[in-house]
Amino acid sequence: MICHFAHLKESDLKSLLPDLTLVIFPVGGLEQHGSHLPLGTKLIQSREWVKSLAQKLQVQFADWNFVIMPELPFTVDTYTSAMALTVRPHVVRDALVDQCESLKKMGFTQFAALSTHLTPKQLCAIEDASKIVSKGKKFSFISLSSGLIDVASVYKSPLIALPEEHAGAFDTGQLLAVHPELVSPEVRGLISVPSPKASIDRFFSYYGGKLDGYWGEPSLADSTHAKLKLERDLDLLVEKLKPVLLKGKGKSVFFSGYRYFPFNGSFFKAYLLAVIFFITVFLWFMSGVKDVFE
Repeated sequence: MICHFAHLKESDLKSLLPDLTLVIFPVGGLEQHGSHLPLGTKLIQSREWVKSLAQKLQVQFADWNFVIMPELPFTVDTYTSAMALTVRPHVVRDALVDQCESLKKMGFTQFAALSTHLTPKQLCAIEDASKIVSKGKKFSFISLSSGLIDVASVYKSPLIALPEEHAGAFDTGQLLAVHPELVSPEVRGLISVPSPKASIDRFFSYYGGKLDGYWGEPSLADSTHAKLKLERDLDLLVEKLKPVLLKGKGKSVFFSGYRYFPFNGSFFKAYLLAVIFFITVFLWFMSGVKDVFE
């Protein structure tokens, strides 16, 4: 059965078998998607992706229940930066951890999050939440989107997301399929913009809040083609999820290579402050010892 958590009554919730229930969190942020798509494109996509994934999983796991949580409008980093709402890494991590802890008290043990922002800090924040929630053999939390990131993408741009398109044919095609009224008619007249290259200029433009626009070919958007691409990605996730749901194995494929770059971790600032603190204390201690012996 597929259901939305917000629509359940108390009796409905109690009727779900915890060991055969996967709770899925859709996560997406708000940012500029050219002049033809709404700021909430990723948030809308997160809902549609999770709904489609749940339908595919229901076919494979008929005895399971798939509970879709309300969308979390949070992202740590975005594809552009001139017009975007972001939160600190611990906000994404702790929001997921806290809600999972509440769900644990209700008896649930299996959790997953799917973010439509496939960005370094966003995925690392979700993966950090996964490590915290998954403590103990009984509980499992999967960062689904991390299973879509290949090694080449990580090393091409390890600190800033650099997808093949942003607000291009796929994003536009998906919005045309579910909310055509939100797509501006001007889309058919937009020119093709090549994908930007990883560079120092792009790095400073992003962190300076000046990176905007779109790249890709939004004028070629087709809802059928967008659906087919999404189907391929979701089929891949289903295959990777099978051993996790059936045997509790194979979770390592849901950790991206972004975690190997310390700056991306949600605990990075805390670790950095701790190191600075201990170095300061050590230097103060050594200075005191030196004064004593002099």
